[in-house]
Amino acid sequence: MTSRRKLLSIIIPAYNEEGNIEEIHERVTRLFERELADYDYEAIILDNASTDGTPERARVLCSRDTRWKYLRYSRNFGFDASLTAGLDHARGDAVITLLSDLQDPPELIPQFVREWEQGALVVNGVVRRREDASRLKTLGADIAYWLIHHLSETKIPPGATDFRLLDHRVVEALRRLREPDRYLRGLVHWVGFERKLLPYDRQPRKHGRSSAGLIFCLQYAWNAIVSFSAKPLQIATYFGLAITLLSAVLAVLYLFIYFVRPDFATLPPPGISTLLLLILFGIGTQSLFLGLIGEYLARIYNQGKNRQLYIVAESTGFDTRPAHIQAPGSPPGQTHE
Repeated sequence: MTSRRKLLSIIIPAYNEEGNIEEIHERVTRLFERELADYDYEAIILDNASTDGTPERARVLCSRDTRWKYLRYSRNFGFDASLTAGLDHARGDAVITLLSDLQDPPELIPQFVREWEQGALVVNGVVRRREDASRLKTLGADIAYWLIHHLSETKIPPGATDFRLLDHRVVEALRRLREPDRYLRGLVHWVGFERKLLPYDRQPRKHGRSSAGLIFCLQYAWNAIVSFSAKPLQIATYFGLAITLLSAVLAVLYLFIYFVRPDFATLPPPGISTLLLLILFGIGTQSLFLGLIGEYLARIYNQGKNRQLYIVAESTGFDTRPAHIQAPGSPPGQTHE
């Protein structure tokens, strides 16, 4: 009797990446022919409603190579929802996320697999040095990592990326987490399990343009912080307490002046402009923290709507619909048709 060959699933999120699809196929195919010949594999292209030639190229590729599959969503549901769909549809003993911009080199996958075979259930790539052409993008990523690390309760190693390998047990745990405001990178660390960090240098993009600029990175960091921490609300509480104490001290000071030097207390207050600025500052601060509370309430509201995380408009290469995909709100193990 011979043991079953292990199956590796490679999920490849793609949005307007027509220039990279063929190169991804060539490099992944070469890897499994040379260094990973003892493994079977499937590759799933996750198309977030691309508007260029990505769908056509993916369909042609899947028709040539049956190991390659294609999912296209009805609209752009966002990066993390796209990865969630990939995890839902993957059948492998381990799942590897490979971004379609090829800044994360596929040639590192054998190292991920070796660490997995040695017992690590999560092998996470960590950027050691970036070769991004845009310094602004690099700055945005650095700020995002710093904010997430210091404000999030789930500690994520600085530089940790979505280039990772997940054992099927970790994938199964992640499939049960269906919160709508997703930060999958944080969820991977939240579920725990034995992990290994693998440093690497991120390569410059060859084709296309990245949509992950400074604003995207800051928004990504904000979503991560609000999804995994109540610290912003705690900061608001501490700030309000500090302002209240300061007001009490100033009131005591005014009473002291009123009784000790009543001539000072009856003078018109100097610096009326400063007083108005302080009032405006107080109003702005209150509005800011009310908006912060609104962010958390909005996430509770989104959770209550219980909508699907994504809608598949087209699938190629899948024999049957994955039985483990759950209907929104259904208990674990219950599926929807």
